[in-house]
Amino acid sequence: MSYADKVFVDMCQDILKNGTSTEGELVRPHWEDGTSAYTIKKFGVVNRYDLSKEFPAITLRKTYIKSATDELLWIWQKKSNNIKDLKSSVWDEWADENGSIGKAYGYQLGVKHQYKEGMMDQVDRVIYDLKHTPFSRRIMT
Repeated sequence: MSYADKVFVDMCQDILKNGTSTEGELVRPHWEDGTSAYTIKKFGVVNRYDLSKEFPAITLRKTYIKSATDELLWIWQKKSNNIKDLKSSVWDEWADENGSIGKAYGYQLGVKHQYKEGMMDQVDRVIYDLKHTPFSRRIMT
């Protein structure tokens, strides 16, 4: 088992033990039989890795690199929340009749805001800041 696997397992155990259940809340996801798919969540979980020791790839289950790359580009490049813009079907069951998964992921990154430099979305702002103030600690999405 890799270090990343151990961190992942420990994190899952901590969430199950100390997390907060969404049971009783109005949740969008549902199981195939139509019942609500509640989760256990924990806010602010951070995992840290020393890249000089190993790349933090989880080996406990198969990772579909092409699908993962497509999903990253779907969120960060296409700035989309519509499954019709995604090649894989991993999000299909979460989408509404129009293909939207709601106001998350790519949707949030694509919302434009007014800055003194002009209208920009979060990704464009990060790129602008990296070019103009690369040492700033305020560069984030």
